Amino acid sequence: MINPRTNAESIALDTGLLVLRVGFGLSLLIIFGLTKLHDAWAYIDTGQWQFVDFNRRVGLPFPVFVAFVQTLNESLGALSLAAGFFARFAAAALATGFTAATICSLKMREAAWLTAAYFALTFLSLFLTGPGRFSLDHVLQARKLGLVQQKAAASQ
Repeated sequence: MINPRTNAESIALDTGLLVLRVGFGLSLLIIFGLTKLHDAWAYIDTGQWQFVDFNRRVGLPFPVFVAFVQTLNESLGALSLAAGFFARFAAAALATGFTAATICSLKMREAAWLTAAYFALTFLSLFLTGPGRFSLDHVLQARKLGLVQQKAAASQ
C-alpha cells in the first residue's frame, strides 16, 4: 500500500505547483503574450504582422486566425493558468500551441524550437497534475462542494 502524503508534503506539492503555474504563466505573458497583443493591435491598423508572415511561410492554414488564437492563448491563457482559473483547459491549450510552435520552429530550422519545447513540456505537466490547492479552480470547487453539502443537509 502506498503511504498517503503528509500535510507538509501536500503543502509543499501545492506550493510547487503554484510557483510553476505563476512563474511560467506570467513569464509567458510578459515574454510572448504582451508583445503579440501589441503586434495584433498594430496588424489591425497596418495589416503587417511578422507572426502572420511566419505562419504563411510554414504553410499553416488560416495564418491570421492562427496568429490571433495563439495571441489569446499566450496572453489570456497564460493569465488564466497563472491564476489557476480553468487551469487544466489553459494548460492543454498552451501545451497544444507550444507543441505546434516546436514543430513549426523545427520545420523552419529555428533555434527557438527548444524554448517552445520547454514551454510545451511544462504546460503538459501542469495539464496532467492540475493547478493544485492554491488556485482559483480549487476555491471554486470547494465552494461548489460546500453548497452541495448544504443543500444535502437542508433536505434531510
